[in-house]
Amino acid sequence: MSPTPWYKNFWPWFLIFFPLVAIIGCISLFITAIGNGPDMVVDDYYKKGKAINLELSKFDKAKALYLHGELHIESDKVSFKFNKGDTSNIHSLKLSFYHRTIQDHDFSAHLTPNANGEFTAIIEPYINGTYTVFIEPTDGSWKLKENITLPNEQSIAISPEYK
Repeated sequence: MSPTPWYKNFWPWFLIFFPLVAIIGCISLFITAIGNGPDMVVDDYYKKGKAINLELSKFDKAKALYLHGELHIESDKVSFKFNKGDTSNIHSLKLSFYHRTIQDHDFSAHLTPNANGEFTAIIEPYINGTYTVFIEPTDGSWKLKENITLPNEQSIAISPEYK
């Protein structure tokens, strides 16, 4: 009676299976990590800090003008209407949506006023998720900010608060 070769036995394959699965899992995880690098890393923190201080002055300007409004987002259009504040010199608005984690989902819209006093624009279909919305005039003199989750069926109150 001669012993059977090792590759015809159960236990060697059982012992090889788990390390082999771990190696394949590590390789696939490594490939996924390399292909999906973070979008939020900044190279020059000093310049970014100076830019943040400049942005804070724009939020202060919106607070001084006492700008408040309501943002309504549908699947194909967006509208913004001011409730309070000095809106006499506002001819059009830039609305920017920044996704929390994935830069490819960011989008923006240029809002123009209509006869009802609302600023409206047609938008492309968006990816559902959590966004930070920035509203500013085309001259960039002030800025409003709000964190929202899309889709949202209700109007979103926008006020010049730090959030």
